[in-house]
Amino acid sequence: MTHTRIVDRNRTLLMVCDCQERFREGTHGFNWMAKSIVKLLKAARFLKMATLLTEQNGSGPTASEIVEQAYGPQHLGTFGKDCFSMITDEVRPLLKNYDNVILVGIEAHVCILQTALDLLDRPRFHKRVFILADAISACHELEIPLAFDRMRDTGAVVTTSEAMLFQLMGKQLYPYSIDQEWIPAISREQRLKMSLSDWT
Repeated sequence: MTHTRIVDRNRTLLMVCDCQERFREGTHGFNWMAKSIVKLLKAARFLKMATLLTEQNGSGPTASEIVEQAYGPQHLGTFGKDCFSMITDEVRPLLKNYDNVILVGIEAHVCILQTALDLLDRPRFHKRVFILADAISACHELEIPLAFDRMRDTGAVVTTSEAMLFQLMGKQLYPYSIDQEWIPAISREQRLKMSLSDWT
C-alpha cells in the first residue's frame, strides 16, 4: 500500500491493546509506555479521533491512568478478548469506517504483531497501520525491536507518538489550552513559550 504524508484523523482509529494493571510490573517500561498512551488519548479527544481499548479476559482492568483519558466523544468502547489479535468479532465491523489504524499497547511481538498482520495481510481490511514505538512494549525488551522490524517489513509505518500527532494535526496550528480542550501549537517558537507539562 502507498503511504502518503497526509493522515486524515477523521478516518483514523487509535487501538490500545491490553494495557491492564496486572501487567504493569512484568512489562518493560510500562509506566513510560503508559505516559505516551495517555498523551495520545488526550490528543484524540481534542482531535475528535476514534479510539478503542481491548483487554485480555480474566486479567483485570486497564491501568487507571489510561482509563481516565479513554472516554472521549469518539471512544468506541472497551472490548474483551480471548485471542491475541485485537480484531475480534466485536471489533471487526467497526473497522469499515477507518482507513488508518494506530496500534499501541502490549505485547509488541504477540498481540500488536498479530493485529498488524491481520490488518495488513487480509484483503478485506488492508489498512494503513502505524506502530508507535514509544507507546508499545513487551515483557522482554529484546522482543520489541524485532517485532518492529517484522511489522515494518510487512508494510506498517513505525514512528513515534509525537511525530504521529503532528502529522494528524496537518497544517493547523492550535494555541495550547487544556481548559479549552485545544492542543499545542507545533511551531518551535510557540512550544518554547508554552508549558507542555500536561503532554509529556
